[in-house]
This record gives sequence, C-alpha cells and structure tokens, in this order.
Amino acid sequence: MSPPDEHLREILALHFHPQHGAPYWLERQRALGFSVVERIRGMDDLPLLGPMDQDALRRYPVEAFIPRKFAGRPIICAETGGATGIPKTTAWFEEDLHQAFVRPFLDATEKARKKWPPDGHWLWLGPGGPHVIGKVAHRIAQQTTGCDAFSVDFDPRWFRRLSPGSVAAARYRDHVLEQGLRILQQQNIGYLFTTPAVLTPLLEQMAPETRARILFIYLGGMPVSEQDLALYREQFPAAQTLCGYGNTLFGVCHQRQGEGLCYYPSSERHVIQVVTLDEGMDDARRLRHPVAYGERGQVVMHRLTESAFLANVMERDSGTRIAGERDGVADPGPCERTPFVVADGIY
Repeated sequence: MSPPDEHLREILALHFHPQHGAPYWLERQRALGFSVVERIRGMDDLPLLGPMDQDALRRYPVEAFIPRKFAGRPIICAETGGATGIPKTTAWFEEDLHQAFVRPFLDATEKARKKWPPDGHWLWLGPGGPHVIGKVAHRIAQQTTGCDAFSVDFDPRWFRRLSPGSVAAARYRDHVLEQGLRILQQQNIGYLFTTPAVLTPLLEQMAPETRARILFIYLGGMPVSEQDLALYREQFPAAQTLCGYGNTLFGVCHQRQGEGLCYYPSSERHVIQVVTLDEGMDDARRLRHPVAYGERGQVVMHRLTESAFLANVMERDSGTRIAGERDGVADPGPCERTPFVVADGIY
C-alpha cells in the first residue's frame, strides 16, 4: 500500500467512525448506501464519493466536519474570500494549520532565511479577520523573525462589491496602498507578503531605496504571471520571490526552485489531481478521468487531515498535470468550465 493510500485509510477510519466520526460524513455515508471504509481502499477509489458538495461548507457549522472524537479541542476558524459567492467555512487544528501553511513555507525558505539579517520585519498586505492567510502571515512572521508582522486594514469582500474601475474602487485600493507605504517608510521592512494585484501598484510608489531594502517577497492569494515575476525581479534587486498556490480549505503548495510556475503539495495531507475538461462528461465521470502528465485539465483537491476530510473538491482553476514526489500543477488559472463566476479583486 502506498503512503498516500495508507494515510487516506487512516483519515477515513477517523471521519467515518460510527460513534466518533464527523456528522457530515456519517450523514453522507447513509445517503451513499455503502460503507466508505470498506469500499474506499485508496486514492483511486475516491470518485465513489462523487464531487464534493461545496455548498455544504456554507450550510453546515464547522463542527459537522470535525470527528466527534475531538469535541472540545481548540480550533482555528476560517472563511474563504468569497470570490465565488457566499464564503465557505472550515476549521483547522493548530498542528494541521502549521503543516498545511507554515511548515511548507519554512521548508521552502530554509536556505534563503540563513542570509536574513536579525532586525528585519514582515509587512503583510492582505486580509485579516476571518481569512486564514492573515492568521498564517502572523505565524510565519513570528517563526522567522520572532516578531509579529506589520499589517493593514484590508477587506477584499468590500472591494469586490465596488464597481470595477469606479472611483470608489480606486479610492479603496489607494487606501490599502497608503497604509502600506506609510509602514514601509516608518519601519525596517525587509519582507513582503502580498498579492500581485497589490504589489504591482505599490512598487510604482515606493522609493528606489525602499525597494532595495526588500530581501524577500512571498506572493499568494491570486494568480501570478511570469511577466509579473520579471517585473518584481527588476524592481526589487535584492529580493528573492516565492509564489504559493492554494486556498483556505486545503493549504498551500510552493514552487520548486528553477521550475517556473509549478506547484507541488508538501505532504500526503494535501492531494492535487487534474481531471479532464471533456464537456461530454458530467463532473462525477470526469473525476474518474485524470489527464496525462503534461496535459491541461481542471484542478481537483483533497484534504486529508484530522480537522477536516474534504474529497473531490472541483476547483475554479485549470492547470497542467506535472510529476514529482507528489503530483503537482503548473500554470494554474481560471477554468472556463466552472459553474460560477470568479469576481476579480485585490485578494
């Protein structure tokens, strides 16, 4: 049995335990009419569950997805950004959150961080509140510098409600940029964590000496292009750049050095698949038809953690399937086939 299959079976035994499992999945098992633990023996069997009902993450309380075995255990609550409609909610145990978001960053930057001076600070130019990425940004800052990150007031949901190109949208974006510029002028900021939609207009207003102080840029929250990265290399001559691909529900995948916009999961807790975009098949059939390596398809994610089991989540992105220690995805971007409209924004 492969390590991913073995880990999957451990997670299934936990979430589908008759007395101590997760209420949502026990209810789902009754609707399916078969024993999930007996029928699903490995990753190849997951299509038997069908596509994940993502609206369930909007309807049910977070406790419905946590095994009863862990009742009373501290959780970290988080909501998605709302780019595809009403935000979805999930919960993480601290260790799961660390392994999904913080540990991958620490591993990816281990060599780079040896050259960081002891007195630089992080600036987080992204959302706080219910957004998991803000919680992660502050943990990364503490782990890497011993200090909390500087941050700004930033509400991506409000920005999306403003008419694109309107005066109100421009004023809100300027409000975010002004806060960031003030902190950059006042504080010893060496590390930036933000989105391309914020960084590109920000750098246009940064003084050359301020840009020269930046040693590291961490990008996430929305797609980045090779053109973006070329611009950042030119404008931030001392900075290394790392791009993350992921979301609130699953965690983050990082680039492998020298491979361009190619992203790989860091552990068996997070599995990425790429399935066919064949319009002649419904979603349930498409789950059974992964594309070949080097071919493009729709991204499907699975989260195999104690705090939540999420299987067959058909993402809003398409990408190219790539091989590695674990399957990854290259050049992810909006998928035309998805049944919802993705609202552009600043996160």
